[in-house]
Amino acid sequence: MKQIGIIGDVHAEDLRLRVALDFLRESEVDAILCTGDLPDGRGDLDICCQLLQTHGVMTVAGNHERWFLQDKVRHVADAHLRCHASSETVAYLSGLPQTHHIDTVDGELLLCHGILDDDLAKIWPGSEKSASRCSAPLDKLLQQDAPPRFLINGHMHFRTVIDFPKTQVINGGTLKGQFAGFSLLDIEAQCIHSFNFTCDQQVEAAGTLDLASRQDRRVWQSTGEFDGVWQPVMLHRG
Repeated sequence: MKQIGIIGDVHAEDLRLRVALDFLRESEVDAILCTGDLPDGRGDLDICCQLLQTHGVMTVAGNHERWFLQDKVRHVADAHLRCHASSETVAYLSGLPQTHHIDTVDGELLLCHGILDDDLAKIWPGSEKSASRCSAPLDKLLQQDAPPRFLINGHMHFRTVIDFPKTQVINGGTLKGQFAGFSLLDIEAQCIHSFNFTCDQQVEAAGTLDLASRQDRRVWQSTGEFDGVWQPVMLHRG
């Protein structure tokens, strides 16, 4: 695979999901990935699940799938109830894996929601306004002789790239809220194109990040080095 579409946490944004899928299909990507969290939003959960299945999107389960299926944490805003969903939707969400491993022209890509099989885990180098978040399981993975070339995750609702020597962690962000958008990873060109939604739900380019050129970005040996001295990469900024 050379070009991969990345859709972050959906949260039932069926209109934006349809727009993103149509755009990525017209871009002739080799695959489309989704970081999960399909339930709990203002839109139609059944339609979102149908769209992902129809387009053959590789999707993983997030914490909102788990809560939805267990009828837990239903006090969240715009929560969906299992009893109101179609049987097809319940079956689809029940069958989602926690991780996907994908072969690309530049090595393995690992798709998950949080960090590996922990759907609530986050990593964040920290900044002036937010504390660092480390991950021992991710550090163990990074120490392997051949760690994944890319790790795609969600959960944070913030489209960003965090650089390690052999692995780049790309957060898919979300289709919900003011920073809603999606990305296209061009592995051959070693860059990621990011797209936002306009107020009338059209697609506009937010920018392109050169993944190979890291001279202006900090490269961490592990999450244990996170110290808050970091200028976050904002893929949603136009």
